[in-house]
Amino acid sequence: MTALPRSEHWLTENQQALTQALAALRAYVRGEADAAPVAPLSIPSLARIARLFGLSHFEASVLLLCAAQELDGTLRQAYAARQGTDAPPWATFGLALSLFPDGHWSALGASAPLRYWCLIELDSTEGVVTGRLRISETVLHHLLGIVELDERLAPLMRPSPAPEILAPSHGEALLRLGQRWPGPRENDGALPALELTGIDPQELQAAAACVCTNAGLHLVSIAATDLSSQPELLDIQLRRLQRDLTLIDACLLLDASETQDKPTQDRAINVVERIDRGPIVIARTPLRGWLRRRPYSYSLKVPEGHDRKRLWVEALSGIELPDGALERAMGQFHLSASALRSVAQKLRADMNDIDTAAPDAVESGSTRHDLGERLWLHCRGEGAAALAGLAESVPVRARWDDLVLPEVQIALLRSLIAHLRSRTQVFDDWGFAAHSARGLGTAALFCGASGTGKTMAAEIVAGALQLDLWRIDLSQVVSKWIGETEKNLAQIFDAADAGGAVLLFDEADALFGKRSEVKDSHDRYANLEISFLLQRMENYRGLAVLTTNNESALDQAFLRRLRVIVPFPFPDAQMRERIWQRIFPAQTPLEGVRTDKLARLQFSGGTIRNVALTAAFLAAGAGTPITMPHLRTAAEIESTKIKRPFSRTETVDWL
Repeated sequence: MTALPRSEHWLTENQQALTQALAALRAYVRGEADAAPVAPLSIPSLARIARLFGLSHFEASVLLLCAAQELDGTLRQAYAARQGTDAPPWATFGLALSLFPDGHWSALGASAPLRYWCLIELDSTEGVVTGRLRISETVLHHLLGIVELDERLAPLMRPSPAPEILAPSHGEALLRLGQRWPGPRENDGALPALELTGIDPQELQAAAACVCTNAGLHLVSIAATDLSSQPELLDIQLRRLQRDLTLIDACLLLDASETQDKPTQDRAINVVERIDRGPIVIARTPLRGWLRRRPYSYSLKVPEGHDRKRLWVEALSGIELPDGALERAMGQFHLSASALRSVAQKLRADMNDIDTAAPDAVESGSTRHDLGERLWLHCRGEGAAALAGLAESVPVRARWDDLVLPEVQIALLRSLIAHLRSRTQVFDDWGFAAHSARGLGTAALFCGASGTGKTMAAEIVAGALQLDLWRIDLSQVVSKWIGETEKNLAQIFDAADAGGAVLLFDEADALFGKRSEVKDSHDRYANLEISFLLQRMENYRGLAVLTTNNESALDQAFLRRLRVIVPFPFPDAQMRERIWQRIFPAQTPLEGVRTDKLARLQFSGGTIRNVALTAAFLAAGAGTPITMPHLRTAAEIESTKIKRPFSRTETVDWL
């Protein structure tokens, strides 16, 4: 139930006017000699409905005729008697035409207000003239001064958000926006559209509630994903929604933050074009296709500088953290106000748990250190929530001991980690970020043949930095729809910025390939996608790791913007023996396995792992430890799979 402010005086006046109008209609239908003409617009609630939907005097009379049969059961017999022998005992269009002298046929047209806005419903199975007319239950309630939404819209409705604390700069901007956004109402009293964009749906909802509170408007919330995909059903949903929003003088909050596919996006655009009660649209990125209306817009970007520090300090006030923990987390994670509130809530729960478990240790340095580590973990968790559904989480299990590379490559990886750990000091404390906003991103290219350890190295880097690793599925990013690829990439980078995640682009040459000569519109847009991608890579605050088997296929402009390029060589015999020595877990039963002989097989590290795993299954099936014959059979199987000729000279002395 949604309530408009109704004074007791208004309700009493409306009830009295409605009672008098019903009495006048009763006498008029029965043909009493002293019956006065019906005056539907004398009822305040009906006069308001007529004004809002542009009803003529006759149409308002029809609405009263339909309402009266629901409020006074004795009128049904009067309706039947007035229409003649065997006439139906309900309101009909024929009855209205015979009763009211200002009647007109256009009132019952499908595009006329009564039917278009679903104020009444016509059962046309009995014909247009004699078909039953019924008033909408929602409209009937409004006539009585009871304000509620159509129950058929209930499945679409979501709880209206409440205003919450936002970043100071956003709060001030939204206050000003709420004061000027409604402005003078459009000709029909409509509200202009407003689009709020950002990466955090909860913060966007809070911002919408803040704007409406400042503007003195009620908010009704639906999600674009809940709207019907069938055009006929969507049409009736939108008409009922527009009707109810108009009746309760509310603004629509359209949540398009979950809109991923083009059909759902098109439905959201349809809502914006047809609903003139706002709407306030919240989305991760601006919607395309505003055809009829140009919205006000505001982007809730993650605050920077002093505003950002103030937000963190206020959110974590009262939590005693170790020295440097706040600065370390703030330098890595760019969380929204709502995400920070969630982190603070979890930290306070952690403090209560620690207090309960060890009251004497609360003041100890170890406890403060533990809270610093938990702050980092909770921030990582908020970042992971932002990326869920946009990328694939890669478990970080690999260790430095698992990686077999020449010392030069190991040194490059360690320098990359050192660079990222010192990023806040160099860019913020030493002023490089203020000097130039370009080139602040950190992108690394791992190039080499398949199975040479590129993904494992990415795991190790992410683990050393205590960050999550996310693999970008290029098949989900690249779209045939013009502009969709950029939108998908923007969502990924914005979400990754919040969590400071390490992004892994496998087979990057498919996405970062050389720009082509422009021969048609498709080439032009493909080059625009690459340019957009290069710009986002350059501005990304976290680490982006790209892997490729073919470095020569990459665009040279892209290569110039990389911070580190790490070549992963195909392992020589000495490296292969080291890989074989580390490939079997300590608890694996081995018998007569010679790693020096296994190293003759010219396999990459990834292929060596597959051979070892296949041999393990063969041995387990035979009920014996892993032996050289098992490994030889596994090597033959793997050679066939990768289409590599298997040389028996490599294994001639294995048996």
